[in-house]
Amino acid sequence: MTGTNLTSRAILFDATAELKRSGYHSVRIAGSSRLFDLIAWNRDGFLFIAVRRARNFGISNHSHHVSQLSSLVKETILPGRVQFWLYAENEWHRYQILAGGALLIRGRFQ
Repeated sequence: MTGTNLTSRAILFDATAELKRSGYHSVRIAGSSRLFDLIAWNRDGFLFIAVRRARNFGISNHSHHVSQLSSLVKETILPGRVQFWLYAENEWHRYQILAGGALLIRGRFQ
């Protein structure tokens, strides 16, 4: 959602709405020790998504979490893709988590 300063609590609702607009179903994950905030699916497969908020674009302040997710991708077979969504500068910045780190996803959500 561009043009709105979302609070930390509201970003999960906005992320869920973004997923729904793109044809995904999703569930929110609760608990303090979770690695993912949302799990989403459509006919093409599953997305495991960590959602965060930041004042500035870039994931350097979240490097520990990205490292945990990358290790999970490297060591575990998940039935889908792992993504890190960062709400910064009034827009979403999405990253694909790979075994070696995070890659910015360019373009519209698919």
